[in-house]
Amino acid sequence: MAVLFSAPAFAAPATKAPADLRPVRVLISENKRSADVRVKGAYTVKALPSLALVKKGEDLKGSFSADAKGIWFDKKVWPVRGLRIEPARDRELFLDERRFRGIIDVYKDPKTQTLYAVNHLDVEVYLYGVLHHEVAHWWPMEALKAQAVAARTYALYQASVSKPFDFDLKSGTASQVYGGSTVERFRTKRAVDQTRGRVLTWQGKLFPAYFHATCAGLTARASELWNIDLPPLKGGVACDYCRLSPHYRWHAKVPLSQIEERMIAGGRPVGRVLKIEPITQTPSSRIGTLRIAGTAGETIMAAKDFRVWVGGERIRSTFFHVKVHDDTAEFQGEGWGHGVGLCQWGTLGQALLNRSCDTILKFYYPGAEIENVK
Repeated sequence: MAVLFSAPAFAAPATKAPADLRPVRVLISENKRSADVRVKGAYTVKALPSLALVKKGEDLKGSFSADAKGIWFDKKVWPVRGLRIEPARDRELFLDERRFRGIIDVYKDPKTQTLYAVNHLDVEVYLYGVLHHEVAHWWPMEALKAQAVAARTYALYQASVSKPFDFDLKSGTASQVYGGSTVERFRTKRAVDQTRGRVLTWQGKLFPAYFHATCAGLTARASELWNIDLPPLKGGVACDYCRLSPHYRWHAKVPLSQIEERMIAGGRPVGRVLKIEPITQTPSSRIGTLRIAGTAGETIMAAKDFRVWVGGERIRSTFFHVKVHDDTAEFQGEGWGHGVGLCQWGTLGQALLNRSCDTILKFYYPGAEIENVK
């Protein structure tokens, strides 16, 4: 199961709910020297941003690469910012053997001369490729529906605040995990369809409906991590429903040499690590800041940043105790993820008790309303 480990790229105040559902733009590939694209059936390739026609035909199979002159495609270099590959209606396309719906824009990064790709598609179709990554497709339907509403709200919120940029969301845990059409499953698609157009709002506006895997008893306030403070994200929700999670308690041993390497890479070298200790605690009882002392000095840093540096798969939350002995840091922790908003395993626990999608959502997002934006 995938979870949100870190803040999204754009964390702004709540914004007005859109009158209509609209496409979202998802960064699906970056820092690539080349990209292979295939389309079965009719297609067009257009220049960006002009949308001038570059090529059209049937059954595309081509390679894209970049250099200082532009983007290479069809044995020619095109001095453009990007190229848009648009299949005919209802056709799918493949990027490096991954299958996607919608349109793909391939851009050149002028700083690195590498490529990045952005998938444009309807938000509902996007969710088909998200839900199976975020929750297990065999979970009760009310749990899947709650995840669909939260993920839709998050996606549409991001789309509303990222207009100046080339993409709204990333396809990994920095936003919400998206795997294209290859990972679609019947039950998760059904959950999307059954909640089509339903979103969470606060005072009539969308907000970033964060979610995480396991809160371990108490959700966190969004302002503990990011510059956002809204009643539905105030945290402090006591959740006894995620005790069935395999991530409720965790244990990790991390070699000090690896932590020392991360400290050097992050510009905070301390020499050989001697001690790691909490300095402050958040209102949700998670660690706020840590002091890391070593033979060459010490530094104080946010626990959420330390977790990212060491690795969110190992340090699964900032709800932990740590001891340094010999050449190892030993962590005993609870929960997985940042702890803000919906607790996915808690959602499962509530659904197993026959709680409805709406009841679950209002439990984790206090004061939020559920509206339809069809």
